Amino acid sequence: MRARPLGEWFDAVRVPEFQGLYAFTRLRSAGRGGPVVEDRVRHVLHWLVPPGTAGRRDWPPGVRALGRGNILAVPPADRVGQPWTGEGEAQWLVYRPSGRCLTDPDALYAALTRVFGAVESCG
Repeated sequence: MRARPLGEWFDAVRVPEFQGLYAFTRLRSAGRGGPVVEDRVRHVLHWLVPPGTAGRRDWPPGVRALGRGNILAVPPADRVGQPWTGEGEAQWLVYRPSGRCLTDPDALYAALTRVFGAVESCG
């Protein structure tokens, strides 16, 4: 496991695991998914998105944009979708599906708003 600073190579979007798995299924079935880090201790999923893109929109409540100034524990590339034994905090739910290095933030936003409902703006 390596701690990676966010905002340089990628940002991350943190989603509660329960809702995140629904969004994961939607993105995967549409062929739009990207790499996802699963933290089974904290019950969250982290989608990796291009640097500087996570904070550019109003995500649904409970979803958190993580960019510059944050750090993410990134598992080794071979720790993918294994049954969790209680060892280690994170693994890849999926690592580079269809050769994609990062998730399209627009596709992720669309999937999350379908799962969470539309985001209401103030003002």
